[in-house]
Amino acid sequence: MMLKCVSKLLSSLITSRNFTIFFFKLSSPTQERRMFMSVVDMESFSHYMLFSSFPRNWDAAASFPQLNQDLTFRRTRGYFVNALRGLMCFRLGREVRIYNLTTRQLVNLPQVKSNMLEGDSHMWNYFGHNPDSVFALGNNIYRAGPAVNDEYKVLSIVWSVNEEWRVESETKVLVLEVGASWRNTRSHTPTHRPYSQGISINGVLYYGAWCHGKRCVVISFDLNSEEFNLIELPIKAPLGRSACPTNLMNYREKVAVFEYSHLITEYILDLWVVEDTGKSKWSHKVFVLPCHQLRESLAVDKLLIKGTSRSSGEVRLSVRRFDRTKISVNVIYDLEKNRITQGVVIGPLYPMFSRSCYLQTNLWDDFESLMYVFR
Repeated sequence: MMLKCVSKLLSSLITSRNFTIFFFKLSSPTQERRMFMSVVDMESFSHYMLFSSFPRNWDAAASFPQLNQDLTFRRTRGYFVNALRGLMCFRLGREVRIYNLTTRQLVNLPQVKSNMLEGDSHMWNYFGHNPDSVFALGNNIYRAGPAVNDEYKVLSIVWSVNEEWRVESETKVLVLEVGASWRNTRSHTPTHRPYSQGISINGVLYYGAWCHGKRCVVISFDLNSEEFNLIELPIKAPLGRSACPTNLMNYREKVAVFEYSHLITEYILDLWVVEDTGKSKWSHKVFVLPCHQLRESLAVDKLLIKGTSRSSGEVRLSVRRFDRTKISVNVIYDLEKNRITQGVVIGPLYPMFSRSCYLQTNLWDDFESLMYVFR
């Protein structure tokens, strides 16, 4: 980004959307994916560390390569929302921030304004990419291809719950562009309370939510039309039940719910895959994980599983609580191939997080991006 200071011509070139799309399409087929892990103190958000590594710098002799602290990461605070296409989104209070992991650009988005942001209310955010955006001309809506105008959108949901479990909510959306500001979503929003991190798949955001009291659903948000859709869960899918370890994942470009309460005793992971969002049609799969590989790599009795940014049916396995004075291991497990495909190690987090009781960790891999986020 130093070239921005050389001339206005170079500045306008490297910050243009067409240049960003061209760079991404040219480099992504051959570019090695870089691994990242963020660690944040969830009690005060005062400590935040980013670890990263390039595959070409890994030690081939090591069973799992070690991620190193990214010292170029700008000191910041906040709750990790998600990361995609080289951009990282996180929130602190009412403020949402976007950070480019390649150019080191940090942008504070306008604060969310809502009449509900007073008293006992909450706010949650989701960050998604729309490769095939639409635009309005007069009274007509037209579709623009990905080479013309892809979009990045931040969805903000403000909600409150009374003593009778009655939910009130309001949704806002912001497009990353010049003069970006929050506005109401275009379509009717069903009243709901989100509770899970989201997944962006082919221009659609998915996340778990409560609506109409204690009814649990998966909500899809089309980043093109900005329409919401409630996907009813199968009776046996326990998403949203605190007693059951569940989460969302990208399974072959489809949103899926996985549950692993039987992993400790039977090494079984249940997976429900959405086959038809309009009809809430699901398919059910059962995967048996090899116990010997897990025992060699992780402490199975304290296992945590999360979805990954990949679409090939891979999940991330790690210990639920790790010793801050020792190294910790995270592995990527391919459900289809039934084996560990990748693993990374991070060094001791002491003394940075010595007083933190609850840490949020997120592991993902991504391409480099030269996108300039307009203020």
